[in-house]
Amino acid sequence: MSQIQKKKNTCPHCGNNPTNHLASYIMQTMLVKTLPLSKLIQAKRNVTLDHAFHTFFMNLMWGLAHTGIWSINRDAKKAPTERSLVIWEEATSRGIEMEGLIVYGKHVEHHRAKINKKWFHFESLPIPGKFEEDAYEWMDDKWELKKFFMEEKIPTAFGASVTSVKDALDIFNKGRKPFITKPQLGSRGRHTTTHIYTEEQLKKGFKIAQQLCRHVIVEEHLVGSVYRGTYVNGQVVGILRGDPPRITGDGISTIKKLIALKNKTKHHEVSDVKITPQLETFIGRQELTLQSILKKGRTIDLSEKIGISYGGFAAEEFPITHPKIISFVKKAGDRMHVPIVGFDFIIENISKDPKTQKWGFIEANSLPFINLHHFPLEGDPINVAAKVWDMWDNTII
Repeated sequence: MSQIQKKKNTCPHCGNNPTNHLASYIMQTMLVKTLPLSKLIQAKRNVTLDHAFHTFFMNLMWGLAHTGIWSINRDAKKAPTERSLVIWEEATSRGIEMEGLIVYGKHVEHHRAKINKKWFHFESLPIPGKFEEDAYEWMDDKWELKKFFMEEKIPTAFGASVTSVKDALDIFNKGRKPFITKPQLGSRGRHTTTHIYTEEQLKKGFKIAQQLCRHVIVEEHLVGSVYRGTYVNGQVVGILRGDPPRITGDGISTIKKLIALKNKTKHHEVSDVKITPQLETFIGRQELTLQSILKKGRTIDLSEKIGISYGGFAAEEFPITHPKIISFVKKAGDRMHVPIVGFDFIIENISKDPKTQKWGFIEANSLPFINLHHFPLEGDPINVAAKVWDMWDNTII
C-alpha cells in the first residue's frame, strides 16, 4: 500500500480526517440551501461558455505555477492521495504525461494530463468532456440522493432530512430501532452516530451531526457490512467490503480483554483498536461496558468508523457478489447518467439474494476513492484506474 500520510486526528467525531467545524457548517449548509438554484443554473448552462471558463481558470492556475508563486509536481510518488497515485501510475504505464499542482507548498488534487498533444486539466479523476455530469451537482447531498433512490425504486433506509430535534424525534419514533444520524452533506463518516436506540441518544447524535451542517439525516440503521460499489462508464467494476472494528464473545472474556486479544492477533496493516471515551460511549449505547462479558458467538461493533485505519476490515468481494446486487448498482449509475460514481450500501450477506435481506443504499460519492479496490486487505485487487483511463480511448480533446 502507498505511503500517503494520514492527517492527525483532532476530533473524535471526525475520526482520522478532521475538518474545520465552522467552515464546514457554513459551506455545507449553504450548499444545501442553494441546491435548487444550482440545479436551475445547471439546466441552463452553456457547454461552450463552460469550456471557455474552465480553460481560462485552469490557464490562470497553471500560469501561476510558472511564475514561481505556485509550482508543479512531476513525481507520482508525491501525489496528494492514493486515489491520485493510482491514476498517475496507470497514466505512466500508458505513456501519458501527467503533472500535479503545488499551491504554497501543498500538493493539491488539481492535475493535468497530456492527451493527443494537448493538456487536459482535472480534479482527482480524469473524465472526458463527452460525458454528462449533471448529477454531480446533487449526488453528494444525502437527502437529494435518498429521494432519487425512492423515485427509482432502489432500496434505501427509511428516514428524512431534519433541522430540529422535534422533527428528528418524529422520524425516530416512526421507524425501527436502531437509528443513525449524519450531516446531510459531508464524507468519510464525519460526525456520524450509529446504534441509536433511545431518544436521549438521538438528541446527542443530532447535535453531533449538526456541528457540520444544519440539515441532518435521521434514518434507520441497516445491519451488515458497508459496501462500496464503484461504477465506471456503464459498468460495475468493483464491490469493496468495509467493516468497523468488531469482536465476538467467547462467554468468558470481558470486552476489554477481547479488544486486547484482537489487537494482538490482527493483520499487520490493521490499526489497533484504541479504548477511548468515544468507544465506551459507543458500546454504552448497546448497554455494554468494558467489563461486560459477551455471550459466546455474539458479535458487536466497536465504532461507527469503518476500515483498517480504525481497526476494521476491508475486502474486495466483487467475484462473490450476487448478480441482483450488481444490477442495482448498475441501475443507480445508469439512471444518474454520470461516468463515475461510488455507491455505499449496507447488507449482511453480499452473496445472497438481496430480496431475502433488509438492505439499502445510503450514499453516493462523486469522487470515489477508487484506490480502495487497488489495495484490499483481502481479495484480488482490481485496477479501477485502468477502467477510468479506458474512457479516453478514441477521445480527442
